[in-house]
Amino acid sequence: MNILLKKIQLLWLTRWPWLALAAIAFSLDGAALFIQHVLKVEPCNECIFVRAGVLGIGVASLFGALAPKYLAMRFVGLTACTAALGWSLYRVNLLLDLERVVREGGEASCKRFKGFPDWLPLDTWLPEVFEPRAMCGTVSWTFLGQSVTFWAGAALLGIALVISAALLAQTQRAKLS
Repeated sequence: MNILLKKIQLLWLTRWPWLALAAIAFSLDGAALFIQHVLKVEPCNECIFVRAGVLGIGVASLFGALAPKYLAMRFVGLTACTAALGWSLYRVNLLLDLERVVREGGEASCKRFKGFPDWLPLDTWLPEVFEPRAMCGTVSWTFLGQSVTFWAGAALLGIALVISAALLAQTQRAKLS
């Protein structure tokens, strides 16, 4: 196990895992935009928050790629990735619950969306990307019998495994040296 952690630690000292993580995050957001604009599946409030969180993972990964050999940069990058990932997973979980409520015949509400903060009004700056237009909990498109939310959650869980391994390897530094 220590050898594996050491290899993971050394890997994150290079730029390519950071850039790969950014590429995955930006690809997920690209897929969301494809589903929205090409397949005409409009996003709901929670979808928009997930989309913003995934964008945060991508930006944080680019930050980590700037100087991955420095512990402070790795720490900030991984911390920001973890925060954005946590936000996204939280929102995916809320949306999956709303989908369950609607599937069981209940009504779901999108009243929680108050817009983005004044210092980062993404819905105003980029309405085609960050403006909610659908009702939460309604599933209007599926892939292999599962909603977009399910697949976003699956992708985010994969990212969580990668980030967890990177964090574990970084915290084991003193033991591995």
